[in-house]
Amino acid sequence: MRLNLEKQPHLLKQASLLITVSGLASKILAAIYRIPYQNLVGDRGFYAYQQVYPFLAIISALSLTALPNLVASLSQKKDEVQLTAFMKLQLLVSLGLSLVFFLGHQQIAKWMGAPKLGIAIYLTSLILLTVPFISFYRGLAQADLNMGPTAISQILEQIIRVAIIMLAAICYVRFDWSIYRTATVAASGNLVASGIVLAYLAKHSSFSLRQYVKQFSFSLGDCRQLGQSSFVFILFSIYLLLFQLLDSLFVKNSLVNAGYSNQLAEISKGIFDRGQPLIQFGLIFSTALFTSYLPKLTQLYHYNQKAYQTQNQDFLAFLFYFNVTLTAGFMSILHLMNRVLFQDNKGWLALVCYLLTIILSSTIQFFHQKCFIENRVGQSLAILLIGLACKLGLTPLLTYHYGIVGSSLSTVIPLIVVFSGYILSTPMKWTFICNGKFWLTVLLMVSLITVCQAMLPFQGRLGALINLLLSTGVGFVSFWVTCRKRHVFDEKLWSFLPFKE
Repeated sequence: MRLNLEKQPHLLKQASLLITVSGLASKILAAIYRIPYQNLVGDRGFYAYQQVYPFLAIISALSLTALPNLVASLSQKKDEVQLTAFMKLQLLVSLGLSLVFFLGHQQIAKWMGAPKLGIAIYLTSLILLTVPFISFYRGLAQADLNMGPTAISQILEQIIRVAIIMLAAICYVRFDWSIYRTATVAASGNLVASGIVLAYLAKHSSFSLRQYVKQFSFSLGDCRQLGQSSFVFILFSIYLLLFQLLDSLFVKNSLVNAGYSNQLAEISKGIFDRGQPLIQFGLIFSTALFTSYLPKLTQLYHYNQKAYQTQNQDFLAFLFYFNVTLTAGFMSILHLMNRVLFQDNKGWLALVCYLLTIILSSTIQFFHQKCFIENRVGQSLAILLIGLACKLGLTPLLTYHYGIVGSSLSTVIPLIVVFSGYILSTPMKWTFICNGKFWLTVLLMVSLITVCQAMLPFQGRLGALINLLLSTGVGFVSFWVTCRKRHVFDEKLWSFLPFKE
């Protein structure tokens, strides 16, 4: 389909807005449902689902974002040979991985320290088979700037998943299901959602995938244009999920090796997993900022290098200030959030350490995208792989010696290594860190939040909720007013806020 050149910029804006809104709605749903789920099934039940969750989340991320974007890129280049080869490559890889999970589901579950989750791993093998088809339907539509199928299917997928997950949690309470049966039924939500989404896309798509699979011949040489940049793009889209996968494989087992009973290790891992929805909430804001501003940075790089360097520097400063403030705010209200969301304040120190993931991940994303824009993907790949290797080595070691606090550090330290790698390889000015007004404003915000919390009662969850809302409001207003009245930031930094205009 050829787009009218006069309408293309307007369609591009509409498409970008649609996919951004649907993406944010989907991420909010994905973060929210785990809170009532944990409340219903408890920390041990939460552990059981979180053990299999990284597998499901990686598959979802690949079929929703990473692979469709590559398909769209190839389709826009009108390269039918490589598009066909990519479809066959996806089919071969998904079939191969599906067989691994199908035949080895019980062994994988044992490696995770949860043999009774074997059926949930088995379901993962079936979900993998839908990935090539879903990603192609979405990608081909996106190539024509038709974001409707992706946006609708994304929301539809999350609603179905969440409905089945919550139904499983209710059955746990109502019918006294085991935590493993509950987790398995919850995991089946991804399979049902994938099947329905595939049927929806097939019915409403104007494309036929038959031409991409009718020939059985395949050559890796036909995929030559995918190359290193595509691999790095896919890797980064699932990077934090790979960290979570390593946690599933090592945390519980390391706790047992350290002398924890099996049940206590599962409860402790469930408490550690409380950090996941908190991190998702924190990163939702950064994701929105990147989505809205990255296209402009990319355009500036190709057409105005001087403006690109200036805007890049300002955007880094804004991201740093924004995420330091967000992380400090989260830390100061964490004990109240823990009580309101999860009924008690267990694992506070581990969760405080884990919240550092917000500032580190968002800044790492900035440098990764900068490397991508400037065509330095090999450098980015090396740094990301070093971080992954650090995570692999540190998780069992630190968890064994320091419990779930060590588990949190085994995520934070590798991210610091990755962050340091980007800093050393990417020259940027860091003078904005020496903004004394900013640090005093953050200190004032945290102090007012602390005083407000001490003055207000927080007996029970309702009292904690009232305290949380009021102290957060006081902190936010104090920070905002001080920044505006005292000109804490350069005025141009405020322009990065999505609602500024």
